[in-house]
Amino acid sequence: MPFGDISNVAPDEWEATQWINVEVPRLLTQICLKKFSHSRVMFLTSDLPVQPVAGASAYCVSKASLNMLCQCFQLEVDNDIAVFTTVAPGNVDTKMQETIRQASNHALPASELMRSMYSANKLLPPRLVAQYLRQLLSDITPNTFGSRSWNLLESIVEVSPAKQTKTDSITRATETSLVELASLVDGAFWSPGSTEYEENRKVFNQGVSRFPLVIIQPKTKTDIIHIVRCAKQLRLSITIKGQGHGVSGMSVLNNAIVIDMSMFKTTVLNVDKSSVNVGAGVKNSELDHFLAQHNKVVPLGTCPDVGVVGATLGGGIGFLSRKLGLSCDNVLAFGLITADGKVRQVTESQHAELFWALKGCGHGQFGVVTDITFKLHDAPKNIDGRILEWPLCHARSILRQYSETVLSDNRSVFLYAYLSRSMEDKARISIMGFSEDSVQGLDSVAKWQDGAKLLSRRSQYVECQSNDYDSDLSLYWRNGIIEGELSDEFIETLLSCYRACPGNSGGFMLDPLCGAIQDVNADDSAFIHRNASFVCSITGITQAECDDTEVIDWVNKSFDLLLPFFNGHSYQNYDMGNGSPLALYYGQHTARLKLLKQQYDPTGLFMSSLLRPD
Repeated sequence: MPFGDISNVAPDEWEATQWINVEVPRLLTQICLKKFSHSRVMFLTSDLPVQPVAGASAYCVSKASLNMLCQCFQLEVDNDIAVFTTVAPGNVDTKMQETIRQASNHALPASELMRSMYSANKLLPPRLVAQYLRQLLSDITPNTFGSRSWNLLESIVEVSPAKQTKTDSITRATETSLVELASLVDGAFWSPGSTEYEENRKVFNQGVSRFPLVIIQPKTKTDIIHIVRCAKQLRLSITIKGQGHGVSGMSVLNNAIVIDMSMFKTTVLNVDKSSVNVGAGVKNSELDHFLAQHNKVVPLGTCPDVGVVGATLGGGIGFLSRKLGLSCDNVLAFGLITADGKVRQVTESQHAELFWALKGCGHGQFGVVTDITFKLHDAPKNIDGRILEWPLCHARSILRQYSETVLSDNRSVFLYAYLSRSMEDKARISIMGFSEDSVQGLDSVAKWQDGAKLLSRRSQYVECQSNDYDSDLSLYWRNGIIEGELSDEFIETLLSCYRACPGNSGGFMLDPLCGAIQDVNADDSAFIHRNASFVCSITGITQAECDDTEVIDWVNKSFDLLLPFFNGHSYQNYDMGNGSPLALYYGQHTARLKLLKQQYDPTGLFMSSLLRPD
């Protein structure tokens, strides 16, 4: 940007300023208009075009032109294609400000003011401005967005939405500390504005979009210790991300430091193959395939892309659970870094209270779990894995027989039942099953009702663990726990709710429990659902950009109608994070877990469900 009297500005410098500030935004917008639908366009302008500023004529003219460009787009482009606005972000501590401060008073009299503002720490931190711009782009209605020009210094409070979480003011001292932290860690360090930041702030539930302060992907435990100490010093919150599959998206929160554990990929088999140590970045599928080479298994969930550690901390239900127990029931040790920066080996004999809590408390409660050591079991030899479906008209009969089979305590059989999202005329009742019965397999299940359609059949355990799940969708999920059978009244209510679902936007899933899960006393771990028979999940599903209001309303109404059949609890791994009382997930263990949280994380450094009020 050229500084100095307008009569002395070189033509090429003048032209370059107009090109960067006006022509490039115009061309980019024109190109993108062909792809836009209900989009938003924000032009960054300035306070300066309101009146000329001596020595900054090229800049003032270009920003005034940008204001007019925005008004032309507003006038001539339909709001269904895009809405437009301009934003004056104020004086931000950027490279451009550094250039302005270096200008002489003669060339740019305002440079003296900028130097004094910098010395007085009155320039705005870039992250604060980025947060404001993010709010404008995502947290207000399109009509409000395009109704006016915005000025950060005048209207930052006005755009704070009801759903916004606590915003921390990021000072230059904090910025400096984070820069120092970036130099200390060996892993990746991503700030807002980078491609890596945008990619890694995403979670599996596309209905969740949050903007952390930074995302750090540590390589070592030492990296994590540096992060914990820095966050504690700066009074910043930490969230921990494994694979980001938690439906609440709590692994990524606004204004927090995200510790992304993706680099912790180790899987180490002990010498006698009785146990395996698994890093916090390992997925179910990766551990399954590793152990298959040694003919061993750990009972894990059925979604291949879910993180082993995250699922285990909440319980972990899968095909082998009725025979071998939950994932958390098979833990020998946790590696844990707590809020005081200490590395702890948590076992039944060391830090026994933490060992009890980590088996079922959910993710991110007491610190960073870096690894888990599991006891191993021999892999199943005879496998019959099938997905069967029948027309919805047979759902009553199928669900009755499903209930009887689950309650029969045949530990070699594990069956999910589900009514998946579908248009009404194509609705089906489905069973995803697994059996180690070498004689019958799932033949008896296939005979529950004539007309069974076989969607898949598998004969290897790893194949059964390789199910495909839809991604890039917005999810809204609630669940309840059922003790005893699926009554006729429950089945009728379930089917009535399913028929009321907005087309192709929701469904129900039943996870079976019982078997070895019930062999463990409810007080022996934080997982309380030992007397339960089923987890009933109500899932609302929409495309990421669609209005999900109707679907969320359906999920909540269905939950209310089914509530009389639930035992008052819910499965913590399916926590939607919608402010439900903690006793819903932890029952009689709630007070004990809260005391442990206070003991090991007294300042609430690690953001987790245990920080909710009772």
